[in-house]
Amino acid sequence: MKRTEILSRIGMDVPPASRLRVLLDTDAKNEADDQYAIMHHLLSPMLDVRGIVAAHFEQKDGFHGASMEKSYHEIEKLLSLAEIDDVPFYRGCASPLRDEADAPDREGVRALIGEARKPGKLYVAVMGAMTNVAAAITAAPEIAGNLVVLWNGGGPYPEGRPEFNVMQDPAAARAVLASEAEVWQTDQSVYCSLEVTLAELKQRVFPCGALGRYLYEQLEAENHREYNPHFLLRTGENWTLGDNTTAAVLLMNRLRGNWHMEHAPIIREDLTYQANPEGKMIRVYDWIDVRMTLEDLFSKLELAYGE
Repeated sequence: MKRTEILSRIGMDVPPASRLRVLLDTDAKNEADDQYAIMHHLLSPMLDVRGIVAAHFEQKDGFHGASMEKSYHEIEKLLSLAEIDDVPFYRGCASPLRDEADAPDREGVRALIGEARKPGKLYVAVMGAMTNVAAAITAAPEIAGNLVVLWNGGGPYPEGRPEFNVMQDPAAARAVLASEAEVWQTDQSVYCSLEVTLAELKQRVFPCGALGRYLYEQLEAENHREYNPHFLLRTGENWTLGDNTTAAVLLMNRLRGNWHMEHAPIIREDLTYQANPEGKMIRVYDWIDVRMTLEDLFSKLELAYGE
């Protein structure tokens, strides 16, 4: 089924001029929240999703070279459950970059380059490591000026701290920050605010057909696998849909004053920040509208897949 047929169930008619070209870059099998973010983008009519690139999560997966493939098959499964068969998806880089000048030749990297060479801005929603984006910019530096990188990652300002997505490939994060690409960052202190309870998900997501059941059950199972009483992000009855910030920053209006401009920091070896007055200016979000973001996601799932 075409994505437009799924969107027709939602019944929203948006102005053609509002549409934005978006490419998703996701470590979809890393945890359980990328799946929600992927669907949020796919169910948003103003987002012209041109493809999905699978990202690795090797630092967590033990550097076995298999994590990107796991993400790829998770994207494939999710699109099948969503009944969408016309959104292309690609294999990205299987491991972190060797250095900031590394440029592996992967189908996902080629797809990103090809899309970025088309007229107009391409918004790249990065929900994991920066590897694929950095590889594309290194291989084709001329595309950087056409990119808006929606970076869900990095520690909070001003000091920073080790953060999962940067940890997967620090060299790639440094390469993107040093490039000419525009960057909109939602750091850890912001994406952690997208908190939900399992009760909310059971009531709002689980009833949404086979897709909703899968979204809920895979998150519930991951909650059991991942729970650690010493990990402050989780209580046992909650989860953070942090990757949905990449949809939120596009859906919110531009007059909220919820971001500021910051010189791109230098990411030290310990993954903290060093101030860099010579760095390019990047947009750093101070907060997002959690209510709007979650209600928009739930409403679209209910309209498209509700029973």
